[in-house]
Amino acid sequence: MASPALDAAVDRIRTVFAGMTSPAETGCGMCHLPSETALLRTPGAQLPDDVLRMFAHEVPSHFDDHRAVMRRILPQLAEQLADGRFAGLDAYDLTGLGRSGWQSWPGEQAGAVADFLHAWWTHTLSTQDEPWDAMTVFQACVTASSTVTPYLARWAEQPVGGRADACLELFAEWWIDELLDDRTNVVPWWCDHTRDEPLPELQAWILEHAPARLFAREADQVLLFKVGLLALPHEQRFTEETWSRAPA
Repeated sequence: MASPALDAAVDRIRTVFAGMTSPAETGCGMCHLPSETALLRTPGAQLPDDVLRMFAHEVPSHFDDHRAVMRRILPQLAEQLADGRFAGLDAYDLTGLGRSGWQSWPGEQAGAVADFLHAWWTHTLSTQDEPWDAMTVFQACVTASSTVTPYLARWAEQPVGGRADACLELFAEWWIDELLDDRTNVVPWWCDHTRDEPLPELQAWILEHAPARLFAREADQVLLFKVGLLALPHEQRFTEETWSRAPA
């Protein structure tokens, strides 16, 4: 069940983008049937789930007006993301939105998209029983936004010992070696190629927020040790002297 905040964010998307179309859209004839592309020119027509998913991650060159297409599908897309009907969600599925440059859209539109993504992530953090599913939503939001900052901020706001900490433990277990080696696969579909992925920001955030939360979860001592190594310069993280202090 969605939260009031998430329901309100979906309603705002519906209102702001109601009736929008890509009026002259011809689409990519190699990837989409004419009947599928025609739906983009028809206000309010429901897209089949598989077509919606394909449109959501399509590259801009496959449409005459990529931004118009993203605006056209947003009400149905947000609704399905919010209620979990976007089966098998992967971060890749929101690359279309990430490439659309929605942050530069008119203020009301950009605000509605940002509000939805933030509400979706906050709701997921506080309700998701499966940590890996929560991590997928995190990756999807970052893919759609090309920023980790607001999503990390909401993560930090969650109470210590709550459901969000199970997600943090999984995050740390899965990515700590890459973060220690100054590499990242945390954001597999980074859409803003004008700047690097936010590795330093992720490293600093984990170092600041993970230790107390992992300790409260009685997480593996070696994991806690590795998180602490992020405070060291790269060349000191893997020395024999450093690892001589690791828990047995």
